[in-house]
Amino acid sequence: MRRCTHREFVGLLLSQKLAAQKGYSHSTLLKFLENEVTHAAWTQGGLPVDAADFPEIEWTRMKETLPLGAFVLPCCRAPAVLKTSINGLRFFAHVSDECATAPETVWHKSGKAAVLAALRSMGIEGGEEIPGRSTNGAKWEADILFTVPGRVIVVELQRSYQTLRDFLRRQQRYADSGVECFWLLRHEGFLTLAKSTAQLVLKRDHGSVFPTKGIGTGTLPELPVPIETGQVQLRISSTRK
Repeated sequence: MRRCTHREFVGLLLSQKLAAQKGYSHSTLLKFLENEVTHAAWTQGGLPVDAADFPEIEWTRMKETLPLGAFVLPCCRAPAVLKTSINGLRFFAHVSDECATAPETVWHKSGKAAVLAALRSMGIEGGEEIPGRSTNGAKWEADILFTVPGRVIVVELQRSYQTLRDFLRRQQRYADSGVECFWLLRHEGFLTLAKSTAQLVLKRDHGSVFPTKGIGTGTLPELPVPIETGQVQLRISSTRK
């Protein structure tokens, strides 16, 4: 099984509004958030980059010739060290392998940088912390926002606990603004949300009576989030319009 890169994740957002529900291995989106965010960094000029986008030869050259500080980490703006794992995986790291920034902030900033880097590698310029307002006047601020022909897309990274009611409220606020919103969660957050959505599906769609054929994944089509299936694969549920 292969790993889904940040660029492939963005590709999912752009393909058929995710209606095809393409499958990826277990180490895709959830692992992308929890383990792979150090693949992203910022240049001194403020451009997001992904270590995976550099050819191996160029990566080796940069490791040998670039001064410390040519790249900075998104979590704390500390100088980034270019490294390669024993398996050949390229990534950025702290000089001391420690970061004083709070875990929530590290995860959030690093995740945003990774998505922005993936967008930029595809020729799409995204923005972070973009404010907006729905047609009924409700304000919002998107973690990541980008546009492609005919679509405005937001990516929200949610590390801390959030109730299903708040997920749906924020999702509806984007829908009222004509914006598609996709969520990225930590593994623990996803499992908690999945329990709540399954309960809602059972009550709303089946009258609280468990059907003989089951309720599928128990996720909501109006709330696109990563899904871990019984086949140890990750998929994305789509928003249908």
